[in-house]
Amino acid sequence: MEKRTTRSHYKIVGNQLLPKKSYDTEKEALMVARFLNTQPNIIHKMIVYKCIKCNKWHIGNNGNLLKDEDREKIKEKLKNGRESR
Repeated sequence: MEKRTTRSHYKIVGNQLLPKKSYDTEKEALMVARFLNTQPNIIHKMIVYKCIKCNKWHIGNNGNLLKDEDREKIKEKLKNGRESR
């Protein structure tokens, strides 16, 4: 399977294409993505990207597996309120 080079405004739910949740700022999307990355049911790392269709921010996965060490680092960033990626 080839890795996508562009990101989509849509997600596939069943047999439908639905618009993804959009965020007005990168910071807002990043905080949600970090929270998602701390959840045990999330397998692939969630990232933020600016949508070329709506010019807002969306969250998607990058295909990289999340490890327990990654989750712990992300939890620390959330706890400390750090802005850096």
